[in-house]
Amino acid sequence: MTRFKEAREKYRPDQIKLLFITEAPPPEERNRYFYFEKVRRGDSLFLEMMKVLFAEEVAAFDTVRQLRVEKSYFLERFQEEGLFLIHGHDSPLPNTTATARSTIYWNNVPEIIQKILALANPNVPIVLISAVIFRGLAEPLIKSGFQVIHNEMIEFPNSGQQLNFRRKLRPLLMQKGLLPSGL
Repeated sequence: MTRFKEAREKYRPDQIKLLFITEAPPPEERNRYFYFEKVRRGDSLFLEMMKVLFAEEVAAFDTVRQLRVEKSYFLERFQEEGLFLIHGHDSPLPNTTATARSTIYWNNVPEIIQKILALANPNVPIVLISAVIFRGLAEPLIKSGFQVIHNEMIEFPNSGQQLNFRRKLRPLLMQKGLLPSGL
């Protein structure tokens, strides 16, 4: 089992209520990943996701460093709420264009569908994160009967897109009644 899969499976909920799909994990040598508990740099997807999902709790932290210390707690909360994040490809992709990456995901739709079905039923709401994933997967997943709950791309939260990510994801989850309980 890869380090990525081992870390992800540790936080897999018994019943998935909301599934997030994003691009492939980063190269292992970067030593950062949404489900890695000890990440010292980067980690924007985790940080921004927690700001959306657990805004009041996250606001209590003065620094990102303090929030990172509590990463396992927030991953447990993510799991307890039935939230799960997977990738359109399980291993890092070569450094290539966004169009080429979208094509990789488009060409792997049958495998991605099998991955989703192994985790949850087709009625589980799905959020696609990043332009590449949205372009590569939204249409084929919807045509296959999956519940992609948005019709607009949600930016991956890095390279200055953090605010756009939060501005789109939080209202979407609120509108669909999918924010974690009590938020």
